[in-house]
Amino acid sequence: MRLIAFGESFVQGAGDPDHLGWVGRAIAGRREISLYNLGVRREASDRLVLRWEAEARLRLVDYEPMRIVFSFGCNDSQLVEGAPRVAVAQSLKHARAMLTGAQRLAPVLMVGPPPVADPGVCARTEALNAALLALCARLQVPFIDVFRPLEAGGLWQAEAAAWDGAHPGAAGYQQMADLVAVHPAWRRFTALAE
Repeated sequence: MRLIAFGESFVQGAGDPDHLGWVGRAIAGRREISLYNLGVRREASDRLVLRWEAEARLRLVDYEPMRIVFSFGCNDSQLVEGAPRVAVAQSLKHARAMLTGAQRLAPVLMVGPPPVADPGVCARTEALNAALLALCARLQVPFIDVFRPLEAGGLWQAEAAAWDGAHPGAAGYQQMADLVAVHPAWRRFTALAE
């Protein structure tokens, strides 16, 4: 199976000394999965919407199943000149375009954005997370909400605060991977049976 992961630095695994991030850790030991980690640091949905399809199609083959996972939102919630980098309405428009387009190619799943140490960014990300969850429900795209469990646990944000304010270390990424890997939606999504 080919698993294509699109998103921002949390998908890419910024700050993870093992360079696995949550995606690599969530599929650890799964030799039958070929991971294409296409997370890009500092990328928001306005850039992701422009590149995802071309990159997915480059990896699409007829002899192996493919899955597409998206995870973004924190960069959209960062302030630029006093306003969110990407307004919530635009983030949702981009998400709808990506999710519906990807559904035409392969099974799709979305993992919500994690919290960060900055309270303002965290509040905006939490609101966007709720809106993305609702959108995915309408589109019938499985959604894994990691925001609340990671925020409640405190480890993710403590590691982020100790480094750059956003990105955790190995333990934080492992915590997110554990949340994702045990989720029934992820288990169905990464199962080999079509």
